[in-house]
Amino acid sequence: MVSISVVVPIYNAIRTLPSHLGAIARLNPMPLEILLVDNGSTDGTLALLHDFTRDHSSFGMKVLEEPRRGAAAARNAGFQAAKGDVIAFIDSDCAPEPTWLSHISEPLRDPRVGAVAGRVVAAPPASIMELFSALYTLQLPDRPARSRRWTPWEGGYVTANFAVRRSLLMGLNGIDENTVGGTGAGSDYELCARVYAADFEIVYVPEAIVFHHHRTTLPGMVRQAFDYGESHAYLISRKLTGGLWVDLPMRPFSWKGCPVHAWLDLASADKKVLSVMVLAILYGPALVLLIPYAVWLVVITNRRAMRFGSTVTLSGSVALAGLLLVKSFAMTAGRWWGSVKYGALCL
Repeated sequence: MVSISVVVPIYNAIRTLPSHLGAIARLNPMPLEILLVDNGSTDGTLALLHDFTRDHSSFGMKVLEEPRRGAAAARNAGFQAAKGDVIAFIDSDCAPEPTWLSHISEPLRDPRVGAVAGRVVAAPPASIMELFSALYTLQLPDRPARSRRWTPWEGGYVTANFAVRRSLLMGLNGIDENTVGGTGAGSDYELCARVYAADFEIVYVPEAIVFHHHRTTLPGMVRQAFDYGESHAYLISRKLTGGLWVDLPMRPFSWKGCPVHAWLDLASADKKVLSVMVLAILYGPALVLLIPYAVWLVVITNRRAMRFGSTVTLSGSVALAGLLLVKSFAMTAGRWWGSVKYGALCL
């Protein structure tokens, strides 16, 4: 097996660190080293890291401190200090299964494979907010895939569960720290695009599982959705030479020869609400259409929760529908802002 360095960017993660570190300690096989990169935490995280590494000195754990803010900067600090042939990134709110690294390493026997992505599964939610995030965030398939290019609809994987050859990452000058004002949002998809541009493939392995603890607060979810939306415009402007990509309610449509950089999501919940409101300006009674649409949102969010294995009350289903609207409006706002900022049409 190739030698693997695990790199974990960490910021104020006192809530999720115990389960994360416990899962890391149960990995089999163990990696060459585990680099825990604190990014300026103020909640006792750093002390917990030092205590844990002292008590588990045989595990090859090392605590690093990176003052430059942002997960991308922390990941770069970890990879630059790493010694393994492969850098396996995982977030501090994720807990890997014991066999995580064995699944990650297998595809890298193929020299055409530059990186491997694994599946991110929601940890059991403890609140409506966490349940909503579990239902509508990081929805990855359960079938393997082999990708050779990035587009708005394919080839993008998250660094919460992502391994890349160290030599390749060095040749790419690490992770882009400038996406979305240095927040790191979109840096994972941006890295995927550069891996493909370097003529490597990315293999998605659904058996390489980490369990993810999602956002627990409404402001955190809104901020994340806005940043993701802005990153979409950044990626369109930087990583596509042209093309029109349209998400429609029934099926997507693309025109790769279009000279305009454009990604239009016309299927999101907020766009449907806005469409009814525009129609109501022309014909006032059309506003009543918002009532059946609201009922439909409650029904579909409840069905999704049931498929996830959660029983939700009527008030809970209403809350889920409301959160879906809030998230979609926040993401569209981020896309609008990114379109102005980066000169790409992304709505």
